[in-house]
Amino acid sequence: MYYNFFNEVKLTLIIFFGSAFIFVAQAQDRRVVDSLLSELQTAPDEQRILKIKAQLADELFDIDNQMCLRYADEAYQMATKLGDSTRLVRMARMKGQMLRRLDRLQESIDILTEVLPIARRNNLREDYKKILNALAIVHTFQADYDKALEYHFQSLVVRQEEGNKAEISITLNNIGLVYFKLRNYEAALKYYEECLALKKENGITYDLDALYINMGLCYGKLHRYIEARESVEQAFVTCDGKCSDIIRISGEYGLGISYFWLRNLPEADKHLNISLAIARRVGDKLYQGENLTVMAEIAADLNDNATAEKLLTEAEGIITELGYNELLMNIYLQFSHLYTKTENFEQASKYQTRYIHLKDSLVSEELVKSIAKIQTNFAERENIATIASKEEAIKQQRDLNAAVVVIAVLAGLLILVLQFGNRNIKRVNAKLSEAKEVIQKQNAELEIKNRQLDNEVDKKTLDLARVNQSLKQVNDELDNFIYKTSHDIRGPLASLKGMCNVALMDVKDPVALDYLKKLDATAERLNSILTRLVIINQINNSKITTEKIDFNVIVNDVLMLEKKKGLPQELQINTFIDPDLQIESDKELVRIVLENLIDNAIKFYNDSERIQSFIHIHIGKGENGSVRARVIDNGIGISESSPGKLFQMFSRASERSETGGIGLYITKTATEKIGGKVGLLTTPEGYTEFYVIFPPVPSSAWDRAIPHMA
Repeated sequence: MYYNFFNEVKLTLIIFFGSAFIFVAQAQDRRVVDSLLSELQTAPDEQRILKIKAQLADELFDIDNQMCLRYADEAYQMATKLGDSTRLVRMARMKGQMLRRLDRLQESIDILTEVLPIARRNNLREDYKKILNALAIVHTFQADYDKALEYHFQSLVVRQEEGNKAEISITLNNIGLVYFKLRNYEAALKYYEECLALKKENGITYDLDALYINMGLCYGKLHRYIEARESVEQAFVTCDGKCSDIIRISGEYGLGISYFWLRNLPEADKHLNISLAIARRVGDKLYQGENLTVMAEIAADLNDNATAEKLLTEAEGIITELGYNELLMNIYLQFSHLYTKTENFEQASKYQTRYIHLKDSLVSEELVKSIAKIQTNFAERENIATIASKEEAIKQQRDLNAAVVVIAVLAGLLILVLQFGNRNIKRVNAKLSEAKEVIQKQNAELEIKNRQLDNEVDKKTLDLARVNQSLKQVNDELDNFIYKTSHDIRGPLASLKGMCNVALMDVKDPVALDYLKKLDATAERLNSILTRLVIINQINNSKITTEKIDFNVIVNDVLMLEKKKGLPQELQINTFIDPDLQIESDKELVRIVLENLIDNAIKFYNDSERIQSFIHIHIGKGENGSVRARVIDNGIGISESSPGKLFQMFSRASERSETGGIGLYITKTATEKIGGKVGLLTTPEGYTEFYVIFPPVPSSAWDRAIPHMA
């Protein structure tokens, strides 16, 4: 989209020289393959044929994946027939890895799951570790993140027992990727940084370039865009002009994403096109879909809706057949936004329904419980290991005490014997007395250390109980909210609205149309209530991110949205915003507060013909650097005898309320989240005034963290 001639020439040269390098390497490998194929024609027995086919699969691994899969499958069948467990496991593992690379995910899972217990039973540890890693990766691609974490943690335990630092670093990187896919970017970055530290301490360079790219994508999600770009550029420095295709694809994709986050759309589009060209050349359909999806988002930002629709359609065609559910869910969401923007509500409703169904199937109640259980089990395993090591230390110290006592007894006996020995008996006795005093002192010190270790064990046990109790409470609250709103209401409601929209276009009977409109309106009100409940959950679980607040932009956006919904013609809205306001806070939470207060004032305006209805929006400086926002109206007023109850959930001040009394509760929740205060007053003229005090920096922000695969 933004290419000039120079960029096109540079892209052509990159692809040409990369292809030439691969051609030379493949020519060398081909000579070995030809030799094995010639030997296969004259092999004397099945055992020799099995060995040659296994060697062919090894030589063709990541060179010709289709042929590698063919020979691995044939060798697997022969090994099964001959009862060769070692080659059976190895060829089945290689077959599963090839199926994954060829995007046949479920077949990969089936063969790897079948052979995993065989590898464990026959103590084939290298194949066992690789199968665990392969299963975790393919489950990550299918967005089965609980299973992916379970296999990764099993792999990590095995690798930690062996003490292989390079393999531990690979598993840490892969665990970070799963948390990245779960959008827990703080946890992902923690594992990435632990992996990087391990590599640096032990001089490990394997997959270091891929790790830097993963960290770059994570920094981007945490809005640390400069660090994101620097990390991806460091990946290219690490492979020093010899980057593999996957590194070049993911690296260019990472640069494109970082420039996109920095809103440098021409640079973003350039790097995404380079990544897409290489992905198409090597047949990497996953990254084709990734690049097309981001390029569509860029086109939509530039209001080039036709190009955005074309790119999304191509991405959907590629990803649907592969089963990469996480990316497919993102494509559905972008389609929904695009068709809503172009007012194609039928298509928007269709893709919104697909998005909701797919999201509910991925981010389910069972997934949340499973991930929490896996994390808890792993944490318990580490604590148990720590306690066991300390108990071993205590046992060793007790054994040492016993040995010291024995030595002391023997020393005493020796003294008795030496008394009848020679002239030096007194001097020897004195030295033995000194040794005894030292031993007694050491015994006292060991006793103190024993008590300290006992206290540490008690403390760790208490901490573990507290963590388990806290985790159970959080899980209970999350289960209750998600089950009652998202799972039971959201899906059927989306289907109901979709059917209403289609029926309103097809039905001609006036009476039926009237019923359908009433049904659609009722569904819309229910959807509004559900949306507000979801907003409450998002507010409670959101991370505070501070930035400079432009109240003019926020108020204008809110009023523009209200105009689209329809404002009463007789209602006057006046705004005054102090131009010198300087405040940093969470932009989205500030917007939620102002949007609900303004919408509330408009909803309850005075529709009497004898009164000129108005709304005054005043935002000015408060005390100690704070900002005070006031929304004053001469609407129908508040009949509630206790104004404080208005901010409680499901409390309604008027029958006009269509959202079940949630708006002011959302306002109060969002305000408290950023450390502010909201209240209700009656002006001397008898008008209704809602006020909000925004602190200069949210008090909870200081306590919170701001927010890929080998």
